[in-house]
Amino acid sequence: MTLAATACFPCANAAFAQEADVGGAGDVDAVEPAASTEEIVVTGSRLPGTSLSSSAPVNVLTEQQIRATGATNVGELLRSIPAATSTAGEGAGRGNSGAATVALRGLSAVNTLVLINGRRVISASGGGTVDLNSIPFAAIQRVEVLQDGASAIYGSDAIAGVVNLIMRDFYDGLRLSGYYGISSRGDLPTGQIDVTFGHEWDRGGFAFSGSYRKSGGNLMSDRPVSRDPDWRDRGGRNLRNPLPIITAFTGVDPANPEMQYIIREGVEQATSLADFRPYIFPGTDDPLTSGNDGTNFFEYTSAASDLENLNFFFNGHHEVASDVTAYLEASYSHRKSFGFLSFDSIGAAYNSPVVVAADNIYNPFGYEVSASRAIIEQTSRDVRQNNIRTNTFRIVGGLRGRIFSTWNWDVSYNHQEMEEHNFRGRGIILSKMRQAAGGPDVCNFEVDGCVPINLFGAPGSITPEVLDFISADSSSFSTAGLKSAVANFSGPLFSLPAGTVNLAVGAEYREESFTADYDPLSEQNAFISRTLLPDAFPPTRKVQELYAEIGIPLLRDLPLINSLDVEAAVRYSHYNVFGSTANPKVGIKWRPSEDLLIRGTWGTAFRAPTFTEAFGGQTNGFQAVVDPCAGDDYASYPGCGGEQVTGISTGGAFVLSGGNPELDPETASNLTVGAVYQPGFVPGLALTVDYFRIRKENIIGSPSVNYIITENALNGSFADRVRRDPDGVIDQVIAVRENLLDQEISGIDAQVSYVTGVNSWGKLNLQGNLTYLDSYKQPPAPGVEMIERVGTYDPAYGTLARFRGNALVTWTLDAFSLSYNGRYVGPAINNSSLLVNGEHLRADDYLQHDLQISYAIDPGDMTFTFGVRNLFDRMPPFLEGNFNAAFDSTSFNSTGRFFYTSIQKDF
Repeated sequence: MTLAATACFPCANAAFAQEADVGGAGDVDAVEPAASTEEIVVTGSRLPGTSLSSSAPVNVLTEQQIRATGATNVGELLRSIPAATSTAGEGAGRGNSGAATVALRGLSAVNTLVLINGRRVISASGGGTVDLNSIPFAAIQRVEVLQDGASAIYGSDAIAGVVNLIMRDFYDGLRLSGYYGISSRGDLPTGQIDVTFGHEWDRGGFAFSGSYRKSGGNLMSDRPVSRDPDWRDRGGRNLRNPLPIITAFTGVDPANPEMQYIIREGVEQATSLADFRPYIFPGTDDPLTSGNDGTNFFEYTSAASDLENLNFFFNGHHEVASDVTAYLEASYSHRKSFGFLSFDSIGAAYNSPVVVAADNIYNPFGYEVSASRAIIEQTSRDVRQNNIRTNTFRIVGGLRGRIFSTWNWDVSYNHQEMEEHNFRGRGIILSKMRQAAGGPDVCNFEVDGCVPINLFGAPGSITPEVLDFISADSSSFSTAGLKSAVANFSGPLFSLPAGTVNLAVGAEYREESFTADYDPLSEQNAFISRTLLPDAFPPTRKVQELYAEIGIPLLRDLPLINSLDVEAAVRYSHYNVFGSTANPKVGIKWRPSEDLLIRGTWGTAFRAPTFTEAFGGQTNGFQAVVDPCAGDDYASYPGCGGEQVTGISTGGAFVLSGGNPELDPETASNLTVGAVYQPGFVPGLALTVDYFRIRKENIIGSPSVNYIITENALNGSFADRVRRDPDGVIDQVIAVRENLLDQEISGIDAQVSYVTGVNSWGKLNLQGNLTYLDSYKQPPAPGVEMIERVGTYDPAYGTLARFRGNALVTWTLDAFSLSYNGRYVGPAINNSSLLVNGEHLRADDYLQHDLQISYAIDPGDMTFTFGVRNLFDRMPPFLEGNFNAAFDSTSFNSTGRFFYTSIQKDF
């Protein structure tokens, strides 16, 4: 794997010499730009060398830059990178799990590979994503983001790019730090304590980091952008939950049997029709004065989860013999998080009708009525939730050294385990709810413990005894494992007139496993408003890989060719579940002059199906379908064979959905071409621009049931997926996950960085990044023409803004340091909104300003920091129609203005 690089490298940034571990504000970026001659290993390559620029664009965040952002976790930090178009965190809304993920280039998070010191990190779920909250933030020395495909170097998942977290591998002394922050609204309190200590000796050293972080959550309705999903006052729709917190009934008025009535406000117990009024659920065009009996579920839904993190990380090495060093990395993470959704609801609107029997003891009418209601009596323990306890353990041990004086070798074993307990709340069981609404013949406490339910009272009429009978705990337990053995060798092969040819070769054997065990009721889909969750015990995935990479210097010191180098790599991967794949990559670096580098790469990449995609449990549920062969125009569908289906149909069919072990990997080709300009007449200045293009095929997804049926009727395709009875009526559709679509993405990355020397007025460090997304095309269905999605928002893709950028400026004078961080996301057409004059609504652009000031005492021994994130309290762009959050929670959060302070002491 990538060696724990012993020197910081610039890539697209200005060059930095190797950094000492610095502390105070006066030390921030104290190292002058210089031409490093120490061997380095750049993320995206395994060839050590002395080049200060790689053939592919890499964005580097140093320890000082990380500190200047004010971030306290990896997910929050990576939002500042424009290429990170989608980043989920504990503030991602709607009862989120508390995990944090990162996604580059607008692709889903499974297309971005996350590494620690160049080694794979265990997935936190069957969905194949890494929980960034399991990585000790205090132990991170720098972050390297490769913005290019890298399957030839790292294997699966590196389609959009690679996030490589370089951890501190040496320290001499003790550092203590404390952090506290809170929003300007008095919520989201966040406290963190970090300790780092280590020791160096002649033949080795170690560094240990420990951190404890606790942060409070808040409700969706606590912020103006998501105060209420009734958006009529903003020109939008009313998307409240149509089921009210006071029971609404159908059938209480024999003269209007289809009319819905709701118990009047102030009535403790309804005894006659006089205690009811018409139920109001206004449409889009209704005036605001019409009222609204729908439930504002944002008042009962968490935006940010309560989170508690305990992380430890150890990194040590010792020279056990001449040119042989033993090393050990070990980490442990414990996370507790709590996020919740609103109450369970009953009613025909959610396909969970409950009929109150005529002889139910609380029914005052003496005839059956149908009830609709949110079960507001559920406590915070009862509601749908993700109450998670996760433990993640990682240990890496190995030996590295040199042979023949010039060749490096590295052998290691990587063992990781994860286990997660998730209490999903105490859910309402539909069958028991219906039983409790029945008469004495079906609800008898002496016989089966049934307690009759009172749906005719004010909120609170459902007693704890009733709740105990009609509900049950919902939970899950999942595990994951990763084991890998790796051997790497690199060194010079021979010399050419232009320089030395370097080679890196290696092999890896890896085993990955995952299991998910749900409680029996969750497996049966017995709960209201909850998804059927089948167990998953897929086979262990076994991977055997070989790789080789070569760097060839072609020309040197010629007119217009200061240097010309070629790199080539290939990786062969064999999976026990789907076979083999080989992925090449080539790169070129041409320097017309010492100041200018022109670079480019081309390669292929792949993503193996995740455990959920390939082996997730299959369910056979009944759904409404449309059969063209049963319609009047059946003759226009050749697949119908000229015959109309006339058999008796319910209008629906059983649909088998879920995992598919026959899936193939997703594949991609990546092209990157760019330039780096570091003018010698302006020391410390670097300008970069890179064009990127990703073409992706065999994208895994769940096909539309009606699409399968229509294609079968049109041309006879999917013949094995549409099953009919002897009368021709559809009785089952196979709609498991498939390799469905293609995709094309292109754009431009640009960066400027400038670091001045130390002057009488201080020192200035400036870095700006801009990503221009030129095209993002994907068809809505297989065989359909691609649609351009740049400049749009869609729940499936997130915000695909044409422009994203950030700027980080730090000014340092003696003991003072002042930092400004700005983040910009361009506007987008909201494809989830209603149509106004035939067009979707537009989401505004977004600009956030952060400030931080630090003061160091006794040359860096103690540093005080105060900062404000989102200085002007900017809310995320409003997205009409997004009932999950009212904004894109993968690109933004609704924290608003946030104050924080920290103190750091070195001993």
